[in-house]
Amino acid sequence: MIWPHSQPPPPPPPPGPDSTRPPSPDDVHIARGTLTWSIFLAPLCSRLHAALYDGEHSALPEPVSGHVSYLKLDGYGAHDSVDNMCALLQYLMDNRWEAQGMERFVDAMRVKPGWPAKLRDKPLSQHVEYVWMLLNGLLAVVSLKPYLEPAPPPTFAGIVQRIFPPLPHGAASPTQFSFTARELVEEDFSIQPTSNLLDHLKLVGNAISVFTLSSEEIQLLMGYNNNRAARAIGMAGLGTEYMHSYAALVEGEFHECYRLPISLGIFKIDDDRAKRGQYDDLTVVTGVIRMYRNDRSGDRTPHLLASRVLAIEAALRRRRHWYNRLRRDIHKRKKAEPWMFWGAVLAVFFGICTVIQTVTSVWSLVISLS
Repeated sequence: MIWPHSQPPPPPPPPGPDSTRPPSPDDVHIARGTLTWSIFLAPLCSRLHAALYDGEHSALPEPVSGHVSYLKLDGYGAHDSVDNMCALLQYLMDNRWEAQGMERFVDAMRVKPGWPAKLRDKPLSQHVEYVWMLLNGLLAVVSLKPYLEPAPPPTFAGIVQRIFPPLPHGAASPTQFSFTARELVEEDFSIQPTSNLLDHLKLVGNAISVFTLSSEEIQLLMGYNNNRAARAIGMAGLGTEYMHSYAALVEGEFHECYRLPISLGIFKIDDDRAKRGQYDDLTVVTGVIRMYRNDRSGDRTPHLLASRVLAIEAALRRRRHWYNRLRRDIHKRKKAEPWMFWGAVLAVFFGICTVIQTVTSVWSLVISLS
């Protein structure tokens, strides 16, 4: 089209906020983890890694990048979610624990263009739920949802005491991790391997959850003290405490090549790593645990895990009481060898009857003689 000299052509429209962004792959690519999605995700992960970790952390943990994929599948834009995660991280670092108000952050963010459009007409509770999902990704955890009932804490730092409750009033804090996996099994505790980072050493009834450890989880735990979000809410020591707990759990298992921890699911061993020219998982995992065990200068005191350690130690003391141990041994013998058990019961019964009969006879004789 030819414009008159007196009327210049209209200027091009200003670029929109997403005009420089490459189009996002569809959900099929995300669900299958295709190369297209990996290429799209790489710069977002690099940005998130630079914002989230300080020091020399090797790579962005898979739970963090996986959470970005999860948010995208749930209808939240990947770029916007990373922007909002970075904004949340900055908010946490800029405020003290008592000032990290959840609703204050939501009120400041919901008017910004990068806030999810699908939440525009939704109640405040759904905005709050989305923010906790962002924190899931920053902390590299599966879900904080079980700890948000019946109502979420008013501050982000408040979630830490929900996950790791403080010690009961007057209780002495444990000074170390004092039990091994073998001792727990011998006292008939059930070791339940879990992929939920926040369930480690949680005692429910007879079952103790233990976070399954592999080379990938080792990297996550060793880098947790460099996680700025964890540090901002008071969870930076989680990785170090977990590693000291593993050093105690597998104490003495070296001589049996760690068969018990592997059979219990405490260690997850990828046998194909050695075939790919990498160190095998067992060498990596046990080598790092040995490093923590031999570090005499490190703090071995449970802090976040103190209440869980205290609960397990109390349960161990109850089970080691002679009466409870006798009951447990009788139950195990009855279950393992019922014929022998009931035979022994009958033998004891007839033995008692014989003793009673003998005493009665002697007593009758004494009476007759007197």
